[in-house]
Amino acid sequence: MSVRVFSRKFSAGRQLRAIMNEQFTADKLKSHSSPEVIQGLALWKKVTYFIGLPGCLLASIYCINGHLEHEKHSSRPEFVPYEHLRIRTRRFPWGNGDQTLFHNPKLNATTHGYEVDE
Repeated sequence: MSVRVFSRKFSAGRQLRAIMNEQFTADKLKSHSSPEVIQGLALWKKVTYFIGLPGCLLASIYCINGHLEHEKHSSRPEFVPYEHLRIRTRRFPWGNGDQTLFHNPKLNATTHGYEVDE
C-alpha cells in the first residue's frame, strides 16, 4: 500500500467528518433548543462580555503598569566580553548575522557589546 493511499484511508479528516456527522444530527440539535438551554446560553454570553473581558482588560492594565514601574528602576548590566558567551560558529541567516532573531538593541548585547548607549 502506497503512502498516498494509506494517508487517504486513515486520515484524521475522514474520522473527524464521521464524528461530526454523528454528533450533530437534526434530532440532537432540536433537543438543544429548549428554553432552559437558550437561557443558559444567554447567561454565559453576558458573563463573558460583562465580567470576563473587562476582567482580562483590568488584569492586563495592572500587569503593564507594574512592568513599566519596574522598568523605571532597573538598568541593564554592564557588558563584559566573556569568552564562553555569544559564541558564533556560524552567522545567523538574517540581519547582519550577529544578532538573534528577536534582537533588542537596547537590552541584548552582540559579540562587540551593546549597540545603543543608555
